Amino acid sequence: MASPETIRAKCFTSHFQCDLSDHIISISPITARFPPVPGGDGRCFQYKVYQPGQPMYGNITFEGAEHADSIGNIKNWVNDVYLGKEIRKDITIETFDQAGDTVRTFHLKDTFPTHFNILDCGAEGQSGTVVRWTLEVRVNRIEM
Repeated sequence: MASPETIRAKCFTSHFQCDLSDHIISISPITARFPPVPGGDGRCFQYKVYQPGQPMYGNITFEGAEHADSIGNIKNWVNDVYLGKEIRKDITIETFDQAGDTVRTFHLKDTFPTHFNILDCGAEGQSGTVVRWTLEVRVNRIEM
């Protein structure tokens, strides 16, 4: 049987860095799906051939802790989009292993906020004691 030290050494802890904010606590899974598209050359009518279509990316949710610098930038971005300005943002996420080496980099291209929520612990929202925020963005393209 393996010793506890070797078992602990094989455990993977995900660490990440995101340029959206330095105070992000968690990021939802990054998903993509390729819907099947009928294909083939039409020589044989008995068989249907499918090929992968254009990728469709799922929305990504960021959760962060309150910090005056990061929440201000995100609020301004969401407010500008709410006012009708066409502001899309590129977001980069880097994942690291336990040694601190970069494992993978995701470039989320042309993201657009779809949902923004702030948990305010103040009485009637007047104190400005924001504890946690959640931002959901729609992704147009992902480069890895």
